Formats: sequence, C-alpha cells, structure tokens
Amino acid sequence: MKKIVKLIGIIFLLCALGVSILVYGTKVSVNSLSIVNQKIVTSKINDSQDGLKIAFISDLHYNHFMNQKRLENMITKINAAKPDIILFGGDVFDDPSTYEISDETKNELCDLLKSLNAEYGKFAVLGEEDHDSNVSEWIEDFLFQCDFELLQNEHLLLSKNETLMNLVGIDSLIGGNPDIENAFDNVDTSLFTIVLTHAPDLVTQLPYSGIDVTLAGHSHGGQIALPFFGTFTSIQGAEKYSKGTYHINNMELIVSNGLGTSQKDIRIFADPQCHILRLALQ
Repeated sequence: MKKIVKLIGIIFLLCALGVSILVYGTKVSVNSLSIVNQKIVTSKINDSQDGLKIAFISDLHYNHFMNQKRLENMITKINAAKPDIILFGGDVFDDPSTYEISDETKNELCDLLKSLNAEYGKFAVLGEEDHDSNVSEWIEDFLFQCDFELLQNEHLLLSKNETLMNLVGIDSLIGGNPDIENAFDNVDTSLFTIVLTHAPDLVTQLPYSGIDVTLAGHSHGGQIALPFFGTFTSIQGAEKYSKGTYHINNMELIVSNGLGTSQKDIRIFADPQCHILRLALQ
C-alpha cells in the first residue's frame, strides 16, 4: 500500500512539474527577453572603438504570436542596454502566405522598429519568410521606412568620423540567394569584420580567414531545448549549428534564439534573446 501511495505521489509531482513547465513555456518564457552580454576581445580595433556595443536580434515573426505589447516590452529592454549599432537577422513577419498583413499591422510594426535606438545605425538581412511572394516586393522598402539598411550579398564600412569595422550581409541560405563571393568582394579583413546572415549553417561555406564574428538566427533555439542535449528538433539551415556560441578557427559564430515564435507559441529552455556584443581592445 505504501509503495502505491509513493508511486501515486511521484506521478502527481511529475504531472505538476510538466504542467508548470508547459505554463511557463507558453505564458512566461515567450514574453521574457534575455539580454545575453558577450565580450569580444580583439586587436583589430582602436581605443575609440573599445567598449562599442552591438545589439543582435533576429526572427521577429510579427503578426501571429508576436504582437505589439510583446514587442514593445522587448524593445524597452533592448534600448535600456544602449547599443551603438543594431543588427537584425531576418524574418520580419510570420508565414506571410497564411497570415494576411494589413497596412495597419505594417504601420504598427514600423513604429516599433523605429523606436529602436542606435547611434551608429541599424542594419538587416533577409530570412526565408522575407522572400515569401506576399512580402518580397515591398520588404526592402518597408525596412528602409523603419530605419534599417538592408544588406543583400554586400558589405559596407561602418564609420562614425572614422572607420569602425566591416559589416558583411549575406542572403538567407534557406529561401534566399546567397552570393558569398560578391559579398566579400574587396573586403579588407585587417579591419574587424562581422558577417550577418539568417541561417547559421551558411558558415560552412564562408572563408573563415579574417572573419571575427558571424551572427545568425533562424533556429529559434529549437523553441524547445533540453539541458545538456540542446534543441529538441532541428530545421534545415540550422542542423549543424542550432543554438549558442561556436568557435570555428578564429571566428565566433553566435546563433540567436530570436525574438518571436512560429507554428507553436512556446519556448522551453530557449528564451527569446538579444545579444549585446561589447568590443574590447586586446
């Protein structure tokens, strides 16, 4: 009898734990933005760049689970970190073929994106959702109206009175048309060099030499992850690199969990993330 009671007690506790995790994953975690602070130590900057802060966000998936209130709260936390530069890794709207995007929704999101503050500029690449035929004709102009400069297989020199670094933007491995050769044409990698792209497995095609940091999203950290085991499921484009920071030769690959969710509005051990990279002179 005692064994039966003990067994029932264990089952009850496991059920309670399961319900608690489910409630947390669907009600709390999806709304709770984690600010991930990472220091990048490099000899390829000067004194004036020491302490420069770069915010990296990805995967908004607006207009389904991600709404105005949820994103407003996240933006408040991002702005509180006072980034100098903001980089966005793609997927603005969620499944545009399924969820119609009204002018009101576009204006609402644009106002939110404009409220992101970065003295040295805001830059973006496209994800596979941004190549959906329902948005592809106007998404570049939309991002421009929201104060983001889009990089499509090209690079630019970030500067403020003086050159700061290279920013190389490459189109999404999934759904896009990445052109790495064109993106790196005439890039001087003696300068600090960041690659911004959507799907992290693109790094297997990159010329690692001279790249300091690559930033990607796409995977959402699996949305459900298991401690010590990683993402619960994998998706094309994030099968090899799905979550967290990887060291590949002399390059750091940072894969963000992103801000939004898709298919199911749940996150377990995969909170929404904004990475704040602080450059430090070696």
